[in-house]
Amino acid sequence: MTMAEVTAVFGWMLVINVAVYTLAAVMIIFARDWTAKLEARITGVPAKEWPRLFIAYLSRYKIAIMVFNLAPWLALRVVF
Repeated sequence: MTMAEVTAVFGWMLVINVAVYTLAAVMIIFARDWTAKLEARITGVPAKEWPRLFIAYLSRYKIAIMVFNLAPWLALRVVF
């Protein structure tokens, strides 16, 4: 695999993960009650606790995107 291909892979990983993050954020912002009720039914965690859990999830996911997708992609773009 060439460095251009590796850079492209990291770029597409970044695009896909940002899309998933955006979808999750939109669902939490615009459909908070529905999402909380659905997750409460699926997991058994009370719906009142879900907003706090959603924010923690989004925070960790955003950090993971930056560390595992954005930083390597930027490093590869700078080097090549």
